[in-house]
Amino acid sequence: MSIKKVTGVFVLIFIATVALAQTNRDGDRMEGQVSFGVDGQDYNAGRTSRLGSIDATVRLLPRITLEAVATGGVYFGDHFGGGAAYVTLKPDAKTYLIAGGSRNSHTGTTVAWSGTVEAGRVMYQSNRGAIRGLETALNLTKRGYYFSTSTDVLLVNPTAVIYLPRDWTLTLRAGAIRTNIAGAMKWTPSGGAKINVPLTRRFSVSPGVAFDTEPSDVLQISNISSRGFGAGARFWLTRFTSVDGYYLRILYGANHLVNDSYGVSYALRF
Repeated sequence: MSIKKVTGVFVLIFIATVALAQTNRDGDRMEGQVSFGVDGQDYNAGRTSRLGSIDATVRLLPRITLEAVATGGVYFGDHFGGGAAYVTLKPDAKTYLIAGGSRNSHTGTTVAWSGTVEAGRVMYQSNRGAIRGLETALNLTKRGYYFSTSTDVLLVNPTAVIYLPRDWTLTLRAGAIRTNIAGAMKWTPSGGAKINVPLTRRFSVSPGVAFDTEPSDVLQISNISSRGFGAGARFWLTRFTSVDGYYLRILYGANHLVNDSYGVSYALRF
């Protein structure tokens, strides 16, 4: 009774990692980043899943960054391994483009493949006022599965990041999910909000909410109706190393399924 829950969360983490890999705590320009992560989910039906990952991001050229990801774990008794690669291009200081995808080994419960394209641009910057900056992005992600019926999912996610005083940031997402099961297509809305709050120089928290989140139940994929809430946190151990963690509580409209997702990662910038 699950879907690519952890994988869905990881794609969001992949994109965020590309954006954050090039700075340390003090905003110094870095050449790359390596992170190690472990994620888990527990369902109220008694099933669990665990996923480990190694994520490396390296600046190849001044405007080109390459990210490579290796993953492995167990989805409800199905062992799998996989990998992903993403390329980020920054044609100028305010614009970025991301393209890439992933591939997993053959199981009956995990995402078989995925492809992602994203474009973003800083629309506004200021040193004064209630809004210090505005960045917009559009992410398109398509995924396929090894189910008994032909199944794929397309996510369309426009996002706005609002930069506030004292380094607060508000992220708003409003989009749609298209499921295609044996040729029958269905669109459902999706959205979410997250605010990042630096509590100290080294520590920040990011509470958030979402609905119809991509991390959803595999057997109920044609009836995606989830509500999620939780928070993440980041602590800088040094100028170049940090620890991130998150917890999400996912409530499903279908069959009253409930899921707890959580994870922790360690990142080293160089």
